[in-house]
Order: sequence, then C-alpha cells, then structure tokens
Amino acid sequence: MKIIISIAAIFLCSASAFSQTVPLDSDIQIWNDTSVSFPLIKSKDKKGKEFDRLSLSINGILRFGRNVSRPVDERIGVGFSYRINRYFSLTPDVFYRSAQPFKGRRDYESRFRFAVVLENKWKTFSLADRNQIEYRLRNSRQDTVRYRNRLRFDYPLIKAKKELFTPFVSDEIFYDFQARAWTRNQFFVGIGKKFNNNFSTEIYYLLAKDRSSPKTINGIGVSLKFKVD
Repeated sequence: MKIIISIAAIFLCSASAFSQTVPLDSDIQIWNDTSVSFPLIKSKDKKGKEFDRLSLSINGILRFGRNVSRPVDERIGVGFSYRINRYFSLTPDVFYRSAQPFKGRRDYESRFRFAVVLENKWKTFSLADRNQIEYRLRNSRQDTVRYRNRLRFDYPLIKAKKELFTPFVSDEIFYDFQARAWTRNQFFVGIGKKFNNNFSTEIYYLLAKDRSSPKTINGIGVSLKFKVD
C-alpha cells in the first residue's frame, strides 16, 4: 500500500509540474507602452517649419497575459531618432526584456536594434515603412538576429482644418536568421489622437501569430506618447 501511495504521489507531482510548463496555443492580452521623448537638436525645413532633427526617448512596456490574469512581459529601453529629411529617419535603440509567457517559463534578454524608416505624407493619408535589424542577447538560450518589417497606413480625419483623430492599420513581419524562416506576424488596427504638441495616444486591436508560445494572441493595446521640450 505504501508503494502504491508513493507512486501516486510521484505521479501527481509530475503532472502538476508538467501543467506548469505547458506552452499556450492562444492567449488574450493587454499591451501598454509609454514613451517620453526629449528633442536634442531642432532644424527647419525648406518652408521654415521647425522639426526635431535628433531626439532621445525612454520607453517602458508592460503586457498582461494568460487571459489577462498577470503580467507576462516587462520591458524598459532607451533610443534615439535622427531624421535625415522628410522621407528618411534612423532609429537605433536598446532595451531589456523580462517575460513569463506561460507558467514555469521565464525569459530574459537584451535587444539591440537599428531601423531605417521611410515615410511620406500626402494630403489625405500617410505611409511609413520601418526596416529593422534586431540582435537578441538571450539568457541561457542561443542568441538570434531578426529582421522586422512594419508597414503602417494612417488616414487622418480632419474637420475645419483641425485633426480630430487618425485611424490606422499596420502589419509587421519577422524573419529569424537562426530559424531561417518567417516566424511572427503582428497585425494592428486602431485610432490615434494628438491632444497637443506634448501628448498623444493610440488605442488598438492586435492579432499576433507566432511559431513559439503563445502561437496566437488577441488583445487590445494603449500607447501613451509624451514629449518634453
């Protein structure tokens, strides 16, 4: 009898441990990110309009997952944005990430990124294409390099020459050079609102597909953007 009880106890403990580390196929999440930018160098365009040539930004990200039951992703980083002209800008940055995608799993990594952003604004809409190389320095796991391409379409709604808000749609694809495959896709649709020159926000729906866990993420997100002149 003691042997049977011992075997049963071992089985239950093993099952409990296994249940803690089962990857998720799908998840519902809430994404929150806040950025504070500090213009360092200002310039003027051909029409004499002032713009930020070089800016420093501090960024914080917090994501709730496991069906919005707990934090699963925390990030903090710093970066620069250098605008070459109205069409091109460069954005190097670095941040640290701690994540718990499912119970029993913890990931730590530092990311070093460099992006070239191409964008143009027309009378009624704008397009932006970000091409980014990302080196992931990961704890207890093999480092990887990814290429990320994000295309974004904005359509400002204007009344009496004043922008009310801006609907947008965006899609980003990820190519992992280690896996030699496209491993992730992120789709966003939402609206943005610029309240003044120092504060704007975005609210959006997101759908992410990934080869790793969770494989499918549905969620909503809020972005807060502050500018300190």
